[in-house]
Amino acid sequence: MAGLLFVYSDPGSAVSQDEFNDWYDNEHVPLRIPIPGFQSWSRWVAADGQRPAYTAFYDLSSPDVVAQPVYAGLADTRSEREKSIISRIGLLDRRTYELHEPVYPPKAGDAYDPAKPGAYISVIEVEVKQEPGVEEDFNKWYDEEHIPMLAKVPGWVRSRRFVLVNSGAVGTEAKADEKPTKYLTIHEWEGPDASSKEEFKAAIETEWAKKNIANATRFNVRLFKLWRTWEKQ
Repeated sequence: MAGLLFVYSDPGSAVSQDEFNDWYDNEHVPLRIPIPGFQSWSRWVAADGQRPAYTAFYDLSSPDVVAQPVYAGLADTRSEREKSIISRIGLLDRRTYELHEPVYPPKAGDAYDPAKPGAYISVIEVEVKQEPGVEEDFNKWYDEEHIPMLAKVPGWVRSRRFVLVNSGAVGTEAKADEKPTKYLTIHEWEGPDASSKEEFKAAIETEWAKKNIANATRFNVRLFKLWRTWEKQ
């Protein structure tokens, strides 16, 4: 089963934006490019004015990749710069997910290139009520109605859903008592205005949508703009 390593990050008040981005772009991500099982590398910056200010995600051949020595061992070989930044950073919130199936095909079909994603992403984090039938109905709605309707929104590129496997956060702003939601969805868009389109509004105004939105105990939506992608050397 394919996986995803998803990371929220924020430099906080003790690390400058320039220091943070130089480290992330030129040291942190490059160390992950040659790791077996890592299949894509991208960073994104908030387009909604909220924090955390950045996210990064890496497609994995399996969620188990992050437990392998070649990745886990990176924590033992950190440079002095990385040690310093991590000791001062506001947030580094790492989450591993399993890809939820069935996977809805991207707009470009088999021609979709993970190294050239949509220019914007909306990140949807959802937890639903633990009541009989609720979770089953939520997944059925998302897979059979919601994403097919969103795929009709002008500017839609791709939608994927994930289920949380494990997580851990460090930093001065990390919240140890707050576990991420079970479900994560990443929608890719050509532009930042998808939510203003009539087709988008239609997708969240069906009776089935209203029912499942009402059954959510946590529902967080973020918008990010592409910062940079990397390709395997």
